[in-house]
Amino acid sequence: MTHRRPRVRLVVPTTGGRLTYLEQCLASIGRQDEPAEVVIVGPAAPSPALRELVRSHPCRYAAESGRGLSNAVNQGWTDADTEYLGWLGDDDLLTEGSLSAAVGELERTPSAAMVYGKVGVIDSSGNDLYTMRPGRLAPWLLPYGVNFVWQPGSLYRRAAVRQVGMLDPSLRYTMDFDLHLRLREYGRLRYLPRPLACYRSHPDTLTATNPEPYGERRRVMRRHLGPVAGALQACWWPAAKGAGRALGALQVRTGRT
Repeated sequence: MTHRRPRVRLVVPTTGGRLTYLEQCLASIGRQDEPAEVVIVGPAAPSPALRELVRSHPCRYAAESGRGLSNAVNQGWTDADTEYLGWLGDDDLLTEGSLSAAVGELERTPSAAMVYGKVGVIDSSGNDLYTMRPGRLAPWLLPYGVNFVWQPGSLYRRAAVRQVGMLDPSLRYTMDFDLHLRLREYGRLRYLPRPLACYRSHPDTLTATNPEPYGERRRVMRRHLGPVAGALQACWWPAAKGAGRALGALQVRTGRT
């Protein structure tokens, strides 16, 4: 039996403190029909339980050489020679067949820098809450701070990431938003209208612990806005922020299972 060389590398950063979630995350990757190289980036001195979990799955463990999520993902991506790159939080999941669907879309669309899809939101116990459906207009809303391109449901073309640069280590909360804006300037952001991942909503997520949800996002926006939109940001930003909240609330209401 011949084994196909993986075309995808997935990085899973972890602090080693959520082993039950991490086990479920790795199991969801293992069930994919598209093989993936998996690199877990975690503490330099992993606990015995974390070591045992890594041994029980076909993945590689790398001791983190920097601090922060961006550094961990960059570290896992640096030596990749796969065609496609992605990352998952240790509390997130892939849906069945999502990697083959995402890879297939990137194969069919050479001009696409990345593919993104629907993302199911689950609670801490794994129960379905609702589904976020970004739609094809999501890339056009990105520069104005309306961010519906969810990172767990995204897969990137490695050549595009190499061209625009990897994650910005100075960003703690919006590194994916910044990357998606840079990729938008390089190529197409291709929408796949099917669930590609599940995002676990619980009190310890980066989103939940962000004390100033719009501060870092606006700093990233200023990097990518044109001179006119940038100069007038104070005028249109309140309306854009309100529209984003309204659209998000609508997605939650209509996306409930």
